[in-house]
Amino acid sequence: MNDLSDIRIKDAAPHIFRRPFLFVESNTQMLQIATFFAIGPQIYVDGIIVIDEVQKGPVGRISSKHIISSILDSGYPDCLQKKASQIMDRSVILLEMDSPIKEALEVFERTRFAFIPILTKKEDKMDELDDVKVVAASLTIRDILPLIAKANLNNTIRELSSQLISLDGNTGIRIALYHMMNNGIRNIGIRQEGSAHDDVTSENSGIKYNLPGIINDRKILEFLLSHDGRTFLRKNGIARLADLNIVDNLDIISPTTVKSNSTVSRAAELLMDIHNPCLILEENEKGEHNYIITPWDIVMKTLLGGM
Repeated sequence: MNDLSDIRIKDAAPHIFRRPFLFVESNTQMLQIATFFAIGPQIYVDGIIVIDEVQKGPVGRISSKHIISSILDSGYPDCLQKKASQIMDRSVILLEMDSPIKEALEVFERTRFAFIPILTKKEDKMDELDDVKVVAASLTIRDILPLIAKANLNNTIRELSSQLISLDGNTGIRIALYHMMNNGIRNIGIRQEGSAHDDVTSENSGIKYNLPGIINDRKILEFLLSHDGRTFLRKNGIARLADLNIVDNLDIISPTTVKSNSTVSRAAELLMDIHNPCLILEENEKGEHNYIITPWDIVMKTLLGGM
């Protein structure tokens, strides 16, 4: 797929330059930053750029994983006093809008963080002698999905899928976080006997299947910052999150299913909907749902061969 990965960022994802990019200054407190990631699907935020308040240039990136790690490491309420400079990822690699999309993908693969600031072109700067890096937009893994959807790629998603890790709905939230952090994943299947998430209709066939629900890091963060979550943490501390089960405390997502022979472009189109954080492959002959397709799977494995 070299032809697609060689397309310039400004041509591969022109829509990113029509929206405002989110940023915070390095002294911004964690609670203000975390709110961006926990306000539901109305505004889907994959990352935030951290800007130095003096030099006005990008100095870091923050994801929901950084927020959750800070909560777990610092405890509550101490974590709320942390500043952006204390929790951010400092590996800021900057690309210009004329850079090929494959350079962004290589950064994603190297840092395992699919979010990067995109700079304006050098000739667009007010002063060529000015070293200030002017951010024009931010690029995420989801921003590349329209490129793949429009390419009408007919290869199937069977080989692109990843193993789905599933937990029982009675598992504690702290255990779910442990699996996410240690496996480097954002989505986990939740098995529920006789739940409202049973019998989900397949997008492809209209046939109903008994599917696990899905939770992700955003849903956990949404709970941790909610009134109920903050009240619990204030009274009981982080360790007691192991006592709160998933099914009674988190907003579980009903997944969309696809057949394993669905095309890559069709899967990319479905994942462009912000209500679809992932897709689940239809059950195998044993009635199990063991495989998941995420934007990372579609973009990285199609364009870069990354895992």
